[in-house]
Amino acid sequence: MLRLLLLGLLAWTASEGADSCKKIVCYHTNWSQYRPGAGKFFPENIDPSLCTHIVYAFAKMTGNHLAPFEWNDDSTDWSKGMYERFQKLKERNPNLKTLLAVGGWNMGSAPFTAVVQSQANRQDFITHSIKFLRDRGFDGLDLDWEYPANRGSPPEDRDRFSVFVKEIRAAYEQDATSTGRPRLLVTAAVSAGKATIDTAYDIPKISQYLDFISLMSYDLHGSWEKFTGHNSPLFARSDETGLQSTLNIDFAAQYWVSKGAPPDKLIIGMALYGRSFTLADASNHAPGAPAPQAGQPGTYTREKGFISYYEVCEMKKAGGQEGFIEEQRVPYMHHNKQWVGFDSPQSLREKVRYVKAHNYGGVMVWALPLDDFSGSFCGQGPFPLMHAINDECGRDTGVVPTPVPTKPPPRTTTRTPGHTPENTPRPTVPTTTAGSSDGNGGNEAIFDCHGQQNGYYPSQESCQLFFVCVDGESFFMECDKALVFNPTTSQCDWPSNYQCPLNAGTPS
Repeated sequence: MLRLLLLGLLAWTASEGADSCKKIVCYHTNWSQYRPGAGKFFPENIDPSLCTHIVYAFAKMTGNHLAPFEWNDDSTDWSKGMYERFQKLKERNPNLKTLLAVGGWNMGSAPFTAVVQSQANRQDFITHSIKFLRDRGFDGLDLDWEYPANRGSPPEDRDRFSVFVKEIRAAYEQDATSTGRPRLLVTAAVSAGKATIDTAYDIPKISQYLDFISLMSYDLHGSWEKFTGHNSPLFARSDETGLQSTLNIDFAAQYWVSKGAPPDKLIIGMALYGRSFTLADASNHAPGAPAPQAGQPGTYTREKGFISYYEVCEMKKAGGQEGFIEEQRVPYMHHNKQWVGFDSPQSLREKVRYVKAHNYGGVMVWALPLDDFSGSFCGQGPFPLMHAINDECGRDTGVVPTPVPTKPPPRTTTRTPGHTPENTPRPTVPTTTAGSSDGNGGNEAIFDCHGQQNGYYPSQESCQLFFVCVDGESFFMECDKALVFNPTTSQCDWPSNYQCPLNAGTPS
């Protein structure tokens, strides 16, 4: 009996080393706070046991310096910002590493090009980034330049990016030596498109200095094409030729390795959402079928051609029929003229097995707010996609925490970026509207933002209440009961600093 137990333990230990994923890198999007109702997502909604690294997307660049993107990223004297709330996840998972992503599709290449063009600019950025990350509790920086030597970036930026990465790594090592603190990580999210890979990256050089490389092996098909195709297929279909035959995880991963990327540094990207289409003919729903228009926006994500996993579940409840693309090992769903390629717990398990079989460094997901995080849509429990990935990776994820969304007061004006496929426009993400089911507004009259500039507008009914206008849409906010909204500074302020002309709601 003892011999059998020992043999079993040895077998388990051997399989644990071979079958576990080294890293599970998860992105969190700071604009998911604006989704309505059950789609609204805050840092408190994250189960930190499901990831080894969580990347906060996105920061922007002001000149050579990192800067918060959203009005409530940073904390103020009267409220905890999203960064601070995000770092609280480490209290529930002390082993968690948090990174800040800078860039994204909307930011484009120009800010990066300006920074990397001179050694002085690069050093200014790097020195400031150390303080910015340390002050906010991040463990590293994720470079999401989409893409060097592309989208207006000159050819020289390919090599400048390599130098940039090398200099960041050296400075972060020096900082660790001088402070005695753990070294800040430096990582990058990179293209899965062959033409971009060839022009954007000196793969052997950047691989030396990056801690890991997150392959954006999703958005490989979408409504920018006029025929259906899966967002993130594992393999090619036999009827695909030329460039089309390269648009899959298997090709992209192996191509990066063939160009010099160490397999154990390559983190394979997987999507927790689907790309959707409107079919030309509802009776023809095969992969590659004509689809002249983007799919209808989801109830919560509200973007044409894009729906979350939990909205796929809504589509199924409405009568959607699921199909499976055998050659590519991924599912799709169709309902009337709507078609979406997505990933299920089963297809993600198969992708994880692929990652382990090829000894890649782990799994990356875009993005946590797109899974059925509350468990209220799909009947599979909270975070079913993330649990499938973790289970197949052989990780014990523990207990899913209860979501605790909260309402922050304002700071500065807003706009929302995001990952977007190559050579396609990025749709904007609308904010919540005052008076909607998830709004903070009670019975307050809706403020009409149409024709108004982006910014902050005081309520006519209470000194503590105000509206934020973003691209013609409004959402309703409230200061702490001890404060009033000061339209001069666009902040919640002490009553002694601003004499509110209204009597109602003015704190004593």
